[in-house]
Amino acid sequence: MRRAAIFGSFLWLLAGCGAGASGRGASVATSGATAQVAVGRTTVDPSQTDTGDAARRDVGRAGAWIGVAPESDVLPSGATTTSLGLWIDAPTGRAHAHVPMDVSLVIDTSGSMAGAKIQNARRAAALLIDDLADGDIVSVVSFSDDAQTLVSPTVLSAETRTSLKARIARLEPTGSTNMFDGLGLGEALVARAPATHAVRRVVVISDGIANVGPSSPEAHGALAERGLRFQAQVTSLGVGTDYDERTLDALAVRSTGRLYHLSEPREMASLLSHELELLQSTVATNAFVEIVPAPGVRLLSVEGCQSERGMDGTLKLPLGALFSGQHREALVRIRIDDTSAAASASTRALASVRLHFDDPSDDDVPRIQEVVARAGFSDDAATVAKSENAKTKSIVAVLDASKLELGASQAAGAGDFAVADKRLAQAETDLETRAARTTDAVEHERLVAVAHKVAKARAEVQAAPSAPAPARRDITLKLNASGMHDSGF
Repeated sequence: MRRAAIFGSFLWLLAGCGAGASGRGASVATSGATAQVAVGRTTVDPSQTDTGDAARRDVGRAGAWIGVAPESDVLPSGATTTSLGLWIDAPTGRAHAHVPMDVSLVIDTSGSMAGAKIQNARRAAALLIDDLADGDIVSVVSFSDDAQTLVSPTVLSAETRTSLKARIARLEPTGSTNMFDGLGLGEALVARAPATHAVRRVVVISDGIANVGPSSPEAHGALAERGLRFQAQVTSLGVGTDYDERTLDALAVRSTGRLYHLSEPREMASLLSHELELLQSTVATNAFVEIVPAPGVRLLSVEGCQSERGMDGTLKLPLGALFSGQHREALVRIRIDDTSAAASASTRALASVRLHFDDPSDDDVPRIQEVVARAGFSDDAATVAKSENAKTKSIVAVLDASKLELGASQAAGAGDFAVADKRLAQAETDLETRAARTTDAVEHERLVAVAHKVAKARAEVQAAPSAPAPARRDITLKLNASGMHDSGF
């Protein structure tokens, strides 16, 4: 298959989440202690949180893929609020079977797509059909004033590819942008996927703002989230500088999918090839994390991933299909109401964190991996401070920086580049401060890399007021993509 190009600073891959649970019996791997494992290094950009944290990403070869730790391994005595850092490292170099896929390509064919955009969309769709495996299912939807099925769900083979590509060649731009109906039709087609096709993806390509039908980010996000019921995730591709980033953000966040920003239409084919490579390296399907609080502990909120609250106080974090080397992380805010149980023990359990998934390398057997978050307690503030957990503190720092990046993008979009620069300066300072405090070499490298990325964004923001309007808009969209990336999408 075609190998994807390595994209520069104008493109970020945003790893997301998806949904699905199995009701069948499962094999269980357990651990009675806080999980934090280091293995041999590989060369990746540690600022890229989808495949980063290189020193730990191969942990699944020998043990659990999931880890959890509180902000400090020793917490203040008495009722207290703290955060649990949670991370998942899908293994690399692990033998995996091809998981049949059902992909619906939903393409904006409004009038603004004329020229290079529609030409590249046709080419990218044709290459996608060439690169999908025999037996995979593909459909193509176009949307302008309304939505139409250009290619019904079709099982790929040598016989079907030629006719499908001939239909794609007929894509022509005209009319307005009815993204809502386009997304809904694409989801409806993927909803028909047979049980054998566990990787289900709706890929939305758009260069504009929805102006026909429901048009708000909230409406589109709710529609994307509906796909979680049948394990569909949305990959959204924003082309050029005129698309509505808030809507494409909502598609990725609410479906726990991915977001890409394309400065140039010519990037489309390479990007889709790259996305397909990730899907073809799937090592787990129907994945989700279940968090069960210990007695006396309440789960308050989650950052960095979608979550669903159970009636019994548990939380479920949908993940969907995990590809080889994928890194996911989240921050779970908890309230400890009672520390009396810690009086007679050196540590106390705070929560059980369980990763559920189906294993395609072992006949889709359902598996569960469990780790337990634990902490000690002390009345000595110095003891608490010196027991900070480097991994969880890094997760806090990167997620906080992502909020500042997204705020900077909003300010830049409103033309206030001074405010954008101020927010980025705060993010850079906070990351550098945390990097200076950590004694963990891996976390130090990661924090420095993210700080460097933010510094580069600041330089662009500082130069933006004198740049042409399209360049200013591109800077805004890059900031949004970077913030979404560091948020986990």
